[in-house]
Amino acid sequence: MALRNGRGTTSNIQKILKAATYSITVLAAVALFGTAGSLSPAMAQASKAPPKAKVKRVAKAAPADPTDRMADQLNARWQQENGAAFSGFNAAAPGAVQASYAVPAATTAPAAAVPGGANDWGDRLVSRAMNYLGTPYRYGGISPKTGFDCSGFVYYLYGAVFGQRIPRMPHDMVREATPVARSDLQKGDLVMFGHRGAITHVGIYSGNGQFVHATHRGSPVMVTSLDADYYNTRYLKAVRLTPQ
Repeated sequence: MALRNGRGTTSNIQKILKAATYSITVLAAVALFGTAGSLSPAMAQASKAPPKAKVKRVAKAAPADPTDRMADQLNARWQQENGAAFSGFNAAAPGAVQASYAVPAATTAPAAAVPGGANDWGDRLVSRAMNYLGTPYRYGGISPKTGFDCSGFVYYLYGAVFGQRIPRMPHDMVREATPVARSDLQKGDLVMFGHRGAITHVGIYSGNGQFVHATHRGSPVMVTSLDADYYNTRYLKAVRLTPQ
């Protein structure tokens, strides 16, 4: 009887151990399933396609104008002649200048191209400049297709409005212009800014104590007050480059 009871006890212990092992296995499976279940939302989120990036607004190009063609030709010619020496300058694309095109010996438009009173040309120049508000700044730029730098903006406008090829750099513009007192500014006059006599910036006086200009990297063509702190302290002179 004792042996039989011993065998019965051993059998019961084995059953208990098996049941315990089974229970542990089930609990481990449940725990594992629970963990997987808790991760599933994140995994599902990760599997979703990323949201579409917001499309940045691109500034509208300036309206096309037939006289842009003349300015583009003058600009392309200047690029060919001076591109290699101008730091940061990009050469014109092939074919930008017609083979038959040549800059006139006198690089100004006929007097008939500048009709009206003494300052009618200034109104025309400023009116055209306003068409390019928002055009990006680009160092060396002389076209609305790529952007403008400050003197490139002035250079371009004289070609577009008057068909006139003026000097590209501000200090050369000054040599061909007439000095104007700040109190006598008229629309179309060129306002010069700089430091210790060196010209570093140029704009076009637009009236009401303001000027329109291609500003600097990161900012577009805009209208600014002459009394703005930065420009007021750097104002050097003004000149009148009257079309001929």
